[in-house]
Amino acid sequence: MTEDHTTDTAAARERALGYLALAASTIGIGSALIFVRLSEVDPTSTLMLRMVVASVLVGAVTVPRGGGTSLRDVRPRDLTLLVVSSLVAGLDLLANQWSVHFTAVANTAFLMNLSPVFVLLLTWLVLRQSVALAKQAIVLVAIAGGVLVVMGGADRPAIGPHHFFGDALALSSAACYAIFLLMTKHLRERIPTTLIMITNSLVMTVMLLPLALLTSDPILPHSFGGYTLIVVYALVAQLVGHGLMTYALRVVDAGLASMSALLRPVVTTVLAWVVLDEAVGALQVVGGVVILAALCGFQVLDARRRTDPSAAPVPPEPGPVPEPAPAPPPATNASAADPAGGGQGRR
Repeated sequence: MTEDHTTDTAAARERALGYLALAASTIGIGSALIFVRLSEVDPTSTLMLRMVVASVLVGAVTVPRGGGTSLRDVRPRDLTLLVVSSLVAGLDLLANQWSVHFTAVANTAFLMNLSPVFVLLLTWLVLRQSVALAKQAIVLVAIAGGVLVVMGGADRPAIGPHHFFGDALALSSAACYAIFLLMTKHLRERIPTTLIMITNSLVMTVMLLPLALLTSDPILPHSFGGYTLIVVYALVAQLVGHGLMTYALRVVDAGLASMSALLRPVVTTVLAWVVLDEAVGALQVVGGVVILAALCGFQVLDARRRTDPSAAPVPPEPGPVPEPAPAPPPATNASAADPAGGGQGRR
């Protein structure tokens, strides 16, 4: 009995840390567009320099400790998935950071965070899994809140071809992020967070460096303040934002993780008001409240599914069993095999 109580307490603590990590990640990632707007170089160079700094910082923390799982311990299939997920993450970031140069910040912030819609589509079309009607309804409510945030923006550009191109880039970013969530949830069950982080940073750096050399002029900031901004950008958006998201995915339902992306327009709106002096409208405030209410509803449904003894058990994911030696401890969340949290077997 004592062992069961200790196990339950540890599991509850781990879930709480996962939720805190998810909240910090939302703030970190939500601040990214502000840094892009303030940067002295174009989005491709800004992102490339961010990846370089992030790789150095993560490497400085992880390499001296040694031990644990290294790339040599990762099975070829997982290594391939890790590299592909890093490339997808690079495309996601590149699309949303260029989007803000063609359309309104509010449009980018909202459209790039429509990942729950793409998660549902991928769950249904690719994984052939059902999605609970209640969660479909909550996603629609959250999207409605996001629409209010966008419509309440004080500054909106004139409609034109560049505006639609920016919106299309933001939507492609949402699709890439949904794919990244699916891949990372699968990888996190066997590969440590730090190894995923540093591999992501290195692969994206290799991907972005030739693009920056070919298309960016200048490729480097021209002042000390410009370099400082890049370093802070890497710390906040990359390590705090994506790093904590990777950690949170170990214990937090991936559906909730993707739903939390809808909070990022709220974070971006507040930061734009504080840093860029952009006005905040009443509809934006109402939209933020609607999004928060939708997230609370999602959590209630997810908790009810985990604790309901009459609920159908979630079948394990197909594929090879993780090797016990290099693998991290198994996730305590029942949705580790149910990545999207949309009912039985949904990603």
